[in-house]
Amino acid sequence: MTYTIYYGKKEPLKAVGKHQVNMLMFAEKYHGWHSYSEDKTTLNALKGLLKRDAIIINEHKQFKINYK
Repeated sequence: MTYTIYYGKKEPLKAVGKHQVNMLMFAEKYHGWHSYSEDKTTLNALKGLLKRDAIIINEHKQFKINYK
């Protein structure tokens, strides 16, 4: 399962796997910062999206899409 967001840059934002796809789709639909829980599944999905530079995380345990 994959999800790609094309937003005018050379490299699109990509998510791979059910949890990453759900997280990226939610963040695209509802703009702004989103809180997250610290269960293993969520942290693994966040870690994968961070590696792809698809999201940014702040010091308050919140994430949003990285459109830069």
